[in-house]
Amino acid sequence: MSDIMLHPDSWKGTSTNCGIKNMEWLRELGKHTWCDLWLRWPSKQEICLPQGYNLYVVSFHLEAVDLEWLWDQSKQIEAPIIVLTDCDHYDTPLPQNVTIYKFYWWHQQVELIKKWHPQPISKQISHQFSAICNRITQSKLLVTTALLELNTSSIIKLSTWKGECAELKTNNKMLDKLHDTFYNKYYGQVIDLEDTHTTFKNHQYYTSNPWTDVYQKCALHFTNESFHYSYMQDKFGNYTYPGPFITEKTLKCLVGATGFIPVGQFDTYHALTQVGFNFDYDFDINFDSDNGNISRLERMIHLIIELSTWSPHDLFKATEDSSNYNQYHIYSNKFFDTCVAQNLNTINKIIDNQ
Repeated sequence: MSDIMLHPDSWKGTSTNCGIKNMEWLRELGKHTWCDLWLRWPSKQEICLPQGYNLYVVSFHLEAVDLEWLWDQSKQIEAPIIVLTDCDHYDTPLPQNVTIYKFYWWHQQVELIKKWHPQPISKQISHQFSAICNRITQSKLLVTTALLELNTSSIIKLSTWKGECAELKTNNKMLDKLHDTFYNKYYGQVIDLEDTHTTFKNHQYYTSNPWTDVYQKCALHFTNESFHYSYMQDKFGNYTYPGPFITEKTLKCLVGATGFIPVGQFDTYHALTQVGFNFDYDFDINFDSDNGNISRLERMIHLIIELSTWSPHDLFKATEDSSNYNQYHIYSNKFFDTCVAQNLNTINKIIDNQ
């Protein structure tokens, strides 16, 4: 396992040779099962599953599920393909031989975060909000611009690294105004974090630290997750993309007892409540149940406008009870045990079906 990432390195081979900790159960699937684990947008890397196996097991925990790749592979592979992911698959259209199973790795990431960053610090709330926009994408630039334009008391990180779809407009008047403002006023600027005093390091050993000013001096964090598209209209039909895809950007808020707004795929709060967390915030979080990408972002911007009038103290109090509960849920090991139990159910289903 890499010493700077929260996941094992990508691994491929027959299941009987799998020695990855907590994945040894794959050996029971026999020598005629091929595994390709911790895939990272394999369609872009032109990765193909080898022919001739009776069963295939692939996992998407390092990046979101690559739906296009699964469809392409299903045209070449007739045998069943099992997909392991933290995500729900909702009404996503899948090939007949592809089955998605819920298999958590969030708890393993949290354990590493605790190991890497073992010294909790006391909160000293001085700012309303925080947001990290290291890779510019559509959702990140809109939320970050709103925080900057409203002159909120915020700690912001902004870089010039532009990701895919960063220039797309939405045909929504309010969002497109923010889009234009970003490119006219902020794009090309670098805003560094004052508490680092070093160059930003884009690896998870660095980015998973929950005890920095971003999380301990700010009342509410905007997660700016890696992937934010939920409702899709494409060649596969009209459907909700598997999700929510959650990384250390969200998990460290739970470890650090930091209230957060999920800037990512829809259903984040609900997905986390399924493993025991609580989000009884004293403001409306119903935007998270809207799977429409544009409508969810619009509702989020309206929420930012509303909350921008709140003091840092009032914002902190609005999430304090839930945040403390969520932190206890982790440090009591109840979260870990919940994920282990749910994974065991998944393992039993997979083995029983073979």
